[in-house]
Amino acid sequence: MVQQPSDDSCWSAEDPKKAHSDEAVTIDAYFRRIGEFGRYQRSHYAVVAGAWVACAWITFSMVFVNARPAWLAVADGSTTTPCDDPDAWTIADTAQSVGAEWRLVCADGYRRASLDSLYFLGFLIGASALGAASDRYGRRKACAVSAGIAAGGALASAF
Repeated sequence: MVQQPSDDSCWSAEDPKKAHSDEAVTIDAYFRRIGEFGRYQRSHYAVVAGAWVACAWITFSMVFVNARPAWLAVADGSTTTPCDDPDAWTIADTAQSVGAEWRLVCADGYRRASLDSLYFLGFLIGASALGAASDRYGRRKACAVSAGIAAGGALASAF
């Protein structure tokens, strides 16, 4: 036999302990019931959000690595495309992107695209390995190792 909850077990905006099941429940009612956002929640948020700042910057750097360079025709009136006749074209500003600086264009353009794939493959491997490590050694240690690896990789990519 299934028992129906009493009116005291439902929540409402006015009084979480005395409500009818057809009334809307608000976030404020939940916060009054479980407690407000306090010092612990703020510090926990700062630690968790801070761990992702490095990942966000590294992901954002892909914009500069993968930017397509602007081309300038060496001879006026060229009717070819840059990849068809590389001698008739030059990159306008090699400092515009890493791809332009290292000439990852035309036939070598696939290398520029493969950087994104390798980056996210690293995320896949890291999430799998560090997820298992967090179960075994704890989330705090796994998060510290993950942040260290991300910081080391970001530093290494600068050179």
